[in-house]
Amino acid sequence: MNQRILLIANPAAAVGRMARRWESLLVDLEARKLKADQVITDCPGHAVSLAREASRSYDVIAAVGGDGTVNEVARGILLAGETKTALAVIPFGTGNDAAQLLGIRSVEEAVNALASGTTRMIDAIEVRCHDAGKERTRYALLYAAVGFAGELLKCTTPTVKRLFGPRYCYSVGFFRALLDFKSPTMRVRCDDREFNGRMFLVSVGNAEIVGAGTMRLSPGAKVDDGKLNVNLIEDLGLLETARWFPKVLRGMHTTHSKVRYFDVTSVTVECEPLMEVQIDGELYGHTPVTFHVRPRAIRVIAGHDGLA
Repeated sequence: MNQRILLIANPAAAVGRMARRWESLLVDLEARKLKADQVITDCPGHAVSLAREASRSYDVIAAVGGDGTVNEVARGILLAGETKTALAVIPFGTGNDAAQLLGIRSVEEAVNALASGTTRMIDAIEVRCHDAGKERTRYALLYAAVGFAGELLKCTTPTVKRLFGPRYCYSVGFFRALLDFKSPTMRVRCDDREFNGRMFLVSVGNAEIVGAGTMRLSPGAKVDDGKLNVNLIEDLGLLETARWFPKVLRGMHTTHSKVRYFDVTSVTVECEPLMEVQIDGELYGHTPVTFHVRPRAIRVIAGHDGLA
């Protein structure tokens, strides 16, 4: 059965390298006899409205870009409500964590996955944060966080990504951000438990790996278990944080006495001062914020060894 496929592409993906990869993608699609309509985004958030509208008439919407583009396309599909439209990922970004999760490590594997049409239902993270005086609803597929994660993102600039590449850029951003970061005071409610004090990071994970595949922030997390894996990391101080950073890469940070790690269905964070919210590697709005799991919320196209 022929499927109607739409490609939504971000021209800024991978710090502007998309143009020279686009033609190769089209050649690969033609070789597999896959016909797809195409649209290029022209501003942040454009992919959301495009995907929401396209969910009415396309079987598959493929996000061509990095994790930010994937997040926007997924959000559009989710905002469309009850739909059988599947999300596909074609990795043109720096991190490509969503693609890795789905077992897709190259454009060729992405095209193969489109051809096979293997789908799975996965959870999503509903994020209710505040922006311009109003509560806004966003969605994450990988993780969301408050605290240091936002500062790390700001310090992992396009220049850092270009100079150090996906393997090292987030580590460089980590240490750049650490020099000036001050842990805010937070009130965190996790289902029926409450925690108060200065927090370095509060994160909720739907997938184990983030940061271009370098950080095992949420060890053991599963995308289809109806749970969020939460990290509550208290203020550690600069030197202790730097010393424990390598353990984050291996998922061993959860053994620290100032780290609480467990699964929940809902987390609410209030913060003083207000902090921006990081959602799948992008900053959206600010606290107070509530993270809530949406079980089996979206259909995705996976590679042959994805979502194991």
